[in-house]
Amino acid sequence: MDKKLREFIDNQKEIIRSTYEQARSYNNIIIMGGYAGLFAIWSFTKSDLERWQSMAVGLLAILSVLSFVLFEIYGIWLRSTQTSNLMKQLQEAEKLNKFPTEYGKQEMKRFERLAKVWPFFFFVTLGSGVLAGGILIWSFVTKLICG
Repeated sequence: MDKKLREFIDNQKEIIRSTYEQARSYNNIIIMGGYAGLFAIWSFTKSDLERWQSMAVGLLAILSVLSFVLFEIYGIWLRSTQTSNLMKQLQEAEKLNKFPTEYGKQEMKRFERLAKVWPFFFFVTLGSGVLAGGILIWSFVTKLICG
């Protein structure tokens, strides 16, 4: 493969990886702020909610948090094993005194799998959290209008 093409492809892969990581970090901040707000509003309004509303908000919030935590645990495991595998490859290259030809290729495939499942967890996390918030807003508005 042409050296310039190889550099371009490698640079693009790094940009994609970096963009994914930045998006994930930004989403984590937004989600954590959303959870804080959701649980605070829920705890302050529980006594004014009907039983089914309180239970639905709690169930949806738990589903959202569970989805978020499961994905983060998977991500932590993946990143730690990737780091370990890359270190092993570098140690092997050091012993052989040559650059490893397969360096990072397996880890890139694992990263691609992570990027493919991320939207599923994101939409479950976001969707259930938004539904829980929607129930709280709906309850507030109906009580405001209907007294």
